Formats: sequence, structure tokens, C-alpha cells
Amino acid sequence: MRNLHDDVNECLEVRVTDDLLGAYRPELAGFLSACGLGRLLEEVFVPLAVSSRTRTAVAYEERPWPPAGVGARALRGLALGVVSDDGQALLTPVALTPQHRTNIGLSAALLKVLLEDLGAQEIEWLAVFVNQRSKLVAGELASVGFEPREARVVTGQAEFTAYAGRPAEILGRLGLADARLGDVLALNLEPALITKLAAFQFSLSEGVKNYWADKPQWAEVFPGFIDWAALPPGGITGTAGPGADPVDPVIVVPK
Repeated sequence: MRNLHDDVNECLEVRVTDDLLGAYRPELAGFLSACGLGRLLEEVFVPLAVSSRTRTAVAYEERPWPPAGVGARALRGLALGVVSDDGQALLTPVALTPQHRTNIGLSAALLKVLLEDLGAQEIEWLAVFVNQRSKLVAGELASVGFEPREARVVTGQAEFTAYAGRPAEILGRLGLADARLGDVLALNLEPALITKLAAFQFSLSEGVKNYWADKPQWAEVFPGFIDWAALPPGGITGTAGPGADPVDPVIVVPK
């Protein structure tokens, strides 16, 4: 069965990069501008590229002619993980350009390739920071294998608790582990699975929206743009590292 996004998604390339800024800086600037988030390039992505190791799933399309120059390649979506050296990663929800916001096939494909890549990188835990008052986002995360941990982020206006899960288990519970990438992009999936993927995507993307609007007190998701040096030795699992004294796993972010 064909759907609204089939033809659009057939034009897209989906891959993972460890150098988002170096490989896609002009495209990233255009993408953020189209999303109304142009300020994040210099405020977030430039310092993040200097201080942290990242893995980013990107979806882009290239114009047929001319093959180079301004506008030759355009980002349509991305999902980013900030990776530590001890097998953990912090997730920022899938972000899509306005014309793709209901494109569940694309958001699911980005999540699939990112989690598969993190698994290949031997990442054991993937975490999302969730507002402690959230019911919807916390419930969606729990339904696919995320569990609450001790690590927290405090902004002064809200408190966010880490929910962590294993990439392979998350893929399995979302029904993406054995699905072909082409079938995911075309949403050639069972209706119940499409509904589950939509609920997962919309809850996280809507949950982080107030943070992008500088209203963290109303945000349900804190983006994973955190320097791992700021985290306690135990990281997102909330357990002390080898030879480390127990610490209160709280990160205070002035916002």
C-alpha cells in the first residue's frame, strides 16, 4: 500500500555521521533555519562539536542539477546521540523540517539507523532526560524498554530524570529490529506498529518543543546536549565508576 510520503522518502538518503558539523555545516544551518532554530548552530552545535563525541543520523536529498553549490544538498531530518567513552549515549529526539513533521516513516528510519549504529559502536545504554512531572513521555519510553535512573538535570525551573534503555531492546520493542529500511521509510508496516511509532515520535518531538522555545519549565524532554564531563562517574546508570566515590548524580544547568 502506498502512502503520502512514499515518493518523498524515495528521494532521501539516510546515513550516520560522526562529524555532523564538518560534513554538513551549510545543510545544518539551512535545516535549523527552516525549523526556526537557527540560533542553535552557534549556541549548541559548534561548541558540541569541539567538546563531545557524537553520532548523528541524517536524512538529506540532493538536487539532480547542478550537483554542487549552494542548495545542492538539503537536510530533512536528524537524530543525534552524544556518546561517552564507557558505552553510554544521550539522545536528542528526532527533528524534522516542517514539511516532514508527520512523516513517521522518516522519523522511524532515522531512529532505526542511529540505534543500529550505536549498537555497532558497543553502546550499552541510551538515555533521555524526562521532566519528572511527565506522564506521557515517561510512559512512551517505558513501553519500549527505558527505565528511570538516578541521574538528573536541574534547570532551576524544572527537574529532569534520566530514562535509560539498551539500543537493541528499544529497536525490538519498536518493531524496527527486523524491518527493512525501505519498508520503514514507506511505512510498509503493521497498522498497530505505525501507531506505536507515531506515538513515540510525537511525544518526544512535542515534549522537547518548549525547551527549544526557551520555556524549559514546560518542557517534557531535555535535549541530550550535555558534556559527559559534567556527568557523575557513574553516568546515566547512576552507579559510581571504578575507584570513584559515590556522588549525587545531579547536573545543574543555568537556563
